[in-house]
Amino acid sequence: MKIDLFDRSTVPVLEKQLDAFALRNKAISSNIANIGTPNYKRLDVSFEQQLSDAISNASDPVDLSDKVSEVEPRIEIDPAGSGGSNNIDIDHEMAELAKNQLQFGLVSRLIAGTFQSIDKSINGDTQ
Repeated sequence: MKIDLFDRSTVPVLEKQLDAFALRNKAISSNIANIGTPNYKRLDVSFEQQLSDAISNASDPVDLSDKVSEVEPRIEIDPAGSGGSNNIDIDHEMAELAKNQLQFGLVSRLIAGTFQSIDKSINGDTQ
């Protein structure tokens, strides 16, 4: 059994989150672009519950990496939604876009911090 350095870190979880945020950004962009399209159904990304289940079912860090690697964010049609003839509410979409961008930025900084810590461990802290 191969144990990778990153299997014992939060990197696999953070990578999956970045994938989900990028996919959600595409879904939101599609929703905004189709605001005037009759009978268009809003798109959303299914991910958070799958990730939560994978994390809670993991028995150790390596198992966590395996379970998280099986989680794939996917675009789904939102049957509920709000709005007029096509269930898109521009205010809701813009709020979701802003939230998604903030979350993407936070996770990006967390990954960068993880790699900086690894770099300091390998090369020594020069400060």
